[in-house]
Amino acid sequence: MAWLIGAALVGAVIVAVAIRRARSEGRPWPGSDIPLIIGPAGATVLVSIVVTGLVLVGLVVWLLMLLPPVNDAVFGDQPRKLNDFARMCEDGGKGGGEPFPRAAAYEPGAGRTPHPWVAVENGRRAAYSSRGTETKEPAWGEKPEPGTVQLVACSVESGSVPGTEISCGYTDNPLGAGSATHSVEFSQGRYTVAVFEARTGDLVGRGTVEGDEDVECSKYVSAKLTEPRTTNPRWEAYADLIAGLGAAPPGSRAHR
Repeated sequence: MAWLIGAALVGAVIVAVAIRRARSEGRPWPGSDIPLIIGPAGATVLVSIVVTGLVLVGLVVWLLMLLPPVNDAVFGDQPRKLNDFARMCEDGGKGGGEPFPRAAAYEPGAGRTPHPWVAVENGRRAAYSSRGTETKEPAWGEKPEPGTVQLVACSVESGSVPGTEISCGYTDNPLGAGSATHSVEFSQGRYTVAVFEARTGDLVGRGTVEGDEDVECSKYVSAKLTEPRTTNPRWEAYADLIAGLGAAPPGSRAHR
């Protein structure tokens, strides 16, 4: 706001100088064929009108810049929620989506500088995140600010770990009584992960993570959804992968 007011005052000074010079030389004011005859009081009023107009214009521009769409259109997109990074994981979660020009810059090999990250699973939402300094999964609410995130891990399910499959029977009876009418297979999932820079969209590296080893039958399943199901990766799996790319600071869990 200060720079807008400053610009308005500078503009007013320029107008005042032009008026004084034109008046002293008896020249007509631009756009008029009548010689400029303005007294001191009139010049003061004119300058006040110009200053007020410029300040109002500056105020309107400042208010418009508070609107996220206008702000992003002028300065480039800025992430405001962790789920915003899901757009970078397009094409079925594989990545290649539009980055955020005003996201935090990633500087590999920057000593102990932390590298906050977010993991997006199957292109839908931010499943996990880290400030880059934790040695274990952070507690609920201890998430990095969206503007500090440097890396985005796009994770997509690519199959299951062989030999981890179990078959679970279910019945259509709402009370769970009676013999099983259909079965669902559960197994440990396997995910392919591509890690990108949040600001530029450049690929940092690729890897594979595995889902939770604890494979068990779900208590309830939808009768219409009987396809095989896999376990999801834990926070530690993503932390280890990103650390392996040289993104985690020395002393973190992944470097132990």
